[in-house]
Amino acid sequence: ANFLDITELKDYQEELQKKVDLLQATNSELEQFAYVASHDLQEPLRKIKTYASLIEDQLSDIATTFAENYLGKVIQSADRMSILIGDLLNMSHLNKDSQAFIQTDLKLTLQNVLIDFELIIKEKNAVITCGELPLIEAIPLQMNQLVYNLVNNALKFATTGSTPVINITTQLVDKVEAENLNLPKQLSYYKISVQDNGIGFEQQYAEKIFVIFQRLNSRVDYSGSGIGLALCKKIVLNHHGTIYAESRLGEGATFHFVLPIKQPVEKQLS
Repeated sequence: ANFLDITELKDYQEELQKKVDLLQATNSELEQFAYVASHDLQEPLRKIKTYASLIEDQLSDIATTFAENYLGKVIQSADRMSILIGDLLNMSHLNKDSQAFIQTDLKLTLQNVLIDFELIIKEKNAVITCGELPLIEAIPLQMNQLVYNLVNNALKFATTGSTPVINITTQLVDKVEAENLNLPKQLSYYKISVQDNGIGFEQQYAEKIFVIFQRLNSRVDYSGSGIGLALCKKIVLNHHGTIYAESRLGEGATFHFVLPIKQPVEKQLS
């Protein structure tokens, strides 16, 4: 009887530890949101107010082109603000468990994403190759966001003057690799890799890029809110998977995301 009690206790402790870890992760995310709200979101707003009042002051006695110049900046800041808020909302919506995990065809997901990027692909003469993509148990909308952000990055960080080449491959993950990636051993996984020939980055920054609002490049040269990869990380964690990047500066980057074929049946704490 004692042996059973100890086993049950150990199971309970493990389950409890998982809940504590989840709580800590959520807390740290909330802190980041608080920082974002008080700092990053305020900056574009401050500019909007400043330029708007400058327009007010100058309108009466200076040519309208002067006002238009400021108005352009106001609109730019307002646009940036709305992108930021939209991306933040996407991030917070991921916390809701109401979305259902269903059989999701990643090949179809990619096809839809490539339709979204049709114009950019044509404009940059990008070459996108893709092997077979699997069916997995997932939330389709989140898979769309995941693939969209990774393809978007590969197109965005292309090397100036050269043809962007993006190669997407899939492989089954063996038990050893799953263990190395700290993934639960009872599940089977696919690893999908998105490889590009873009500007790349130094490997030492490979984890930093998945943190919200951490950017390796200037906002002037490369558009975006600095939320895309944080969103990707949150999506794969939602799906009991993992994501990591491999790169060398100037030699392109490869983003690997690993997802279970079937989602685990959650053990509830009684």
